[in-house]
Formats: sequence, structure tokens, C-alpha cells
Amino acid sequence: MEMFDSYADFAKSKVPGDILWKVIARDGKSKTYTQVLPLDGGTVGIANFAVGGLASLYRQMDTQKYFGRSSQEMIDRYSSGCRPDGYSGNDTGWGCYSQEWWREGMERFVASPESESDQNQAWLDQMRPTVEIAIEHGWKDGRSLAIATGVANSIGGGGFKRLANQCGWRPEVVLEKYVGTNAHRKRREDAINAAFPR
Repeated sequence: MEMFDSYADFAKSKVPGDILWKVIARDGKSKTYTQVLPLDGGTVGIANFAVGGLASLYRQMDTQKYFGRSSQEMIDRYSSGCRPDGYSGNDTGWGCYSQEWWREGMERFVASPESESDQNQAWLDQMRPTVEIAIEHGWKDGRSLAIATGVANSIGGGGFKRLANQCGWRPEVVLEKYVGTNAHRKRREDAINAAFPR
């Protein structure tokens, strides 16, 4: 079993790619590199980049090429701002997705040759604080880090940290509490168990 003493070790391994494809995307059954959806005002790609998560994607991609705008402008105006107050689900009349220039730019990006590597790196960058704090608490194997990033991808890094604190930083307890009776979360647990068995 591969063990990681630092984020850098983890990032260089094949484990992040396995987590992203096998756990987060469930082998392409729940997410794909090419999706651009109205969900949350605009949701993109393999990690369902949305709202604040779009910032990490904008940092990786050539925003000038796809939107004619700087990375900083995209982060400032079209990340957290993609889901304005009053937004309630898949309504296409709201947010970034409703803006043709944004939607078409994202569709061009997800079809591009660099899209997959940009998305992988953006997700890895987004997960860095979660991976670092998990490793600090002794979560050093692929399964533990799949639990950490799988939970953080769903409820955010802050949500993961709160849950881990409540559970005494015990990976299996965190997974059990995260799943509860939620069917979507049960599928995430099944994917973790399949890709990273106990």
C-alpha cells in the first residue's frame, strides 16, 4: 500500500487521478470531462466545478482564449457570482450558464485537448488544503485520502474538516457519518470501496 508523507508525494502519484475518475466521476457514470450544466448557475467538468470551485479551473485554463477575459476577471466576477441570490437549482435563467458567451466558452474549453489535464490540475489544487490537513492527522494511504477528497469534493473543505473533527479524525468513521442514509453518498462510498478497498 502506497503511503504519502506530503501533498507533493500525493500529487506526483497516480492516486489523485484514480480518485477523480474512479471515485468522484464513478468511471464516467456521474461526471465527465465534457459536461457543462446549468446546475448551481454553471457547473463544469469531471469535478463538477461550480460557484467557488470555478476559480481553480480559471487559474488553470486560458481564459483569454475561451472568454476574451483575464483569469482574474473570471475569478472575481464569474466564480462565486455564478449562483446569485435567489437561485434555486437548474433554472437556466440565472447565473453564468445563462450567459451565452460563458456557456459557449466553456463548451469550447471542455472539448479542447488541454481540458482534461487542466481539470485534473485544478481539482488537485482545490483539494490541496484537504490533503495537507488529512496527512497532518495521519491519513497517509490512498483509501484515507480518497475518503478525505471524496467528502471534501461533496461538502467542501470546511465541511470535511468539521466532520473530521467531530469524528476524531478517524477516516472510516468520517465516511460512515458522511454517508448516513443518503443514496448519492452511498454511491460515493461504494466507489471508494471499489477503487480503494479496506
